[in-house]
Amino acid sequence: MFELIDTNASITGTHLQGHIEASYDELVKAFGKPAYDSTVDGESDKVHTQWELEFENEDGDLVIATIYDWKEDSAFNSRVGKYNWHIGGNSYDAVSAVYDFAEVTANA
Repeated sequence: MFELIDTNASITGTHLQGHIEASYDELVKAFGKPAYDSTVDGESDKVHTQWELEFENEDGDLVIATIYDWKEDSAFNSRVGKYNWHIGGNSYDAVSAVYDFAEVTANA
C-alpha cells in the first residue's frame, strides 16, 4: 500500500515508466486538481495536464510519480472520456503507487 503525502512534489529527473487508462475526472477524484494545467498556467508544447505526486510505501520509502498527457493538440483532448495517461517516475514503483492509490482500471 502507498500513502499519498504530497501533490506538489519535486519531479526532477522523472521519465516515462508506464501508462494508466482513466478519465480526467477519475484522476481528479483520486489526486485532486493537477499541479500543472495549461488552461490556467499557460500553454506548453508537450504537456497540458500534470499531477506531481509523492507517495510513501509501507517501508517508509518515498516514491515520486507524475501523471500527464503528452503532445496533445489541446488540454481538452485528454479530458473527455477515458485517456491513456503517461506515468512518470524514477522507477517502476511510480506505476505501482499510482495504480494502488487511484484504483482505476489500467491499460498496461
